[in-house]
Amino acid sequence: MHTNILLEKLIERVLQELKKLELCTELNYQYRRTYNRLKEFAKKRNMDFYSLALIRSFLADIEQKYVAGRIGTSRRNHLRHASLLLRDYVENETIEWKVYVFNPKLMPTSQEFLLLYSRFIDNLKFYGKSKNTIQSSKNLVRQFLLFLENNDCETLSMTPPEMVPSFFQHLLATYSRTSIQTVASHIRSFLKFAEGGERLHPLVPSHCTRNNPIIPILTDKEHDALKSVLRTQKVSLRDKAIILLSLRTGLRAVDIIGMKLEDIDWVNDAISIIQSKTGNPFKIPLTADVGNVLSSYILNERPKTDNPFVFLRSLAPFRPLSDHSVCYAVVRKTFHQAGIRLGSERKGIHVIRHSAASRMLSSGVPVTTISSMLGHSNKTSTDRYLATDTESMRACAIDLSGIPMLCKGLT
Repeated sequence: MHTNILLEKLIERVLQELKKLELCTELNYQYRRTYNRLKEFAKKRNMDFYSLALIRSFLADIEQKYVAGRIGTSRRNHLRHASLLLRDYVENETIEWKVYVFNPKLMPTSQEFLLLYSRFIDNLKFYGKSKNTIQSSKNLVRQFLLFLENNDCETLSMTPPEMVPSFFQHLLATYSRTSIQTVASHIRSFLKFAEGGERLHPLVPSHCTRNNPIIPILTDKEHDALKSVLRTQKVSLRDKAIILLSLRTGLRAVDIIGMKLEDIDWVNDAISIIQSKTGNPFKIPLTADVGNVLSSYILNERPKTDNPFVFLRSLAPFRPLSDHSVCYAVVRKTFHQAGIRLGSERKGIHVIRHSAASRMLSSGVPVTTISSMLGHSNKTSTDRYLATDTESMRACAIDLSGIPMLCKGLT
């Protein structure tokens, strides 16, 4: 968009675009008030036209008032959000409703480190790594480079070898020993990719402690209570569909919120998706109970919009659910309505997903089939569900009744 535009004219355009998002009347009013403040701010500085310098100056003024205690966190965030929406509209000629990160992560200052970091992330994207993998790499590699920089290292070629084990020792203050394995995997990939990292690559820990706890699942009583509340009107149709999908199929939260209307084959009673974690195509049967609640949600409760995603926000703007944390909130709320797991017990889609796998195993479904349904690229990942099948585990126990026992008293 041509940036030589009157500020007042630009603001009116943005307000018209915001109306298309079907925000509530009060929120539209708040944005108009915010932009009136921006116009007053610009008028005092004799700035009639929009400029990036104006937005930066306005943001700096907001921050000063926040630090001085003249405005609260909520007002500060709203003012910033409105300002950045205006900036993005100028750059993209469209309004994208999104969360703005107001506290960006600290990045290394070394030009070599920044270049290596950027190239490595671009490489992950080029090879189609999942969003979660890329985000984890961003965070962990950033921490690694900051650690090196804080220890006066500005290039990998000049980094002393002992810095690598020192970094992992440093992490033990905040990471569990079992989490170090994940960190090691990402740092190993980075050093293998980066120029100058080949001599440091062998120093990354290769044997890390693995933690294989018995996974949490719903008890029979909790499972019955959950099914019971799903038959009532206490739970919305959207939330019922999300929980039933996980309960019947073991789908991950990210695959549930990423599901599109076109993925549902109503004629052949099937759902076809591309699994987010593995990138593999996956087809699952659409059972009657899941199909019924899905159709009821789409026809009767889902907002009327051309958005292709199945599950949307229930309040305007009607966007797809943002991330897996929304699914966690849905499960937690439904558990509370069912009167289960009201304390510190594990909650979220993972518990339902684990329970689905455990029940399939108890019903005689082969482990290989369960592994495919759960989207495990490594088939051995499903082996840990064997420990949840109590009856089968009991059948494997050795009968000691025929072995004579010699009891001796303590001397």
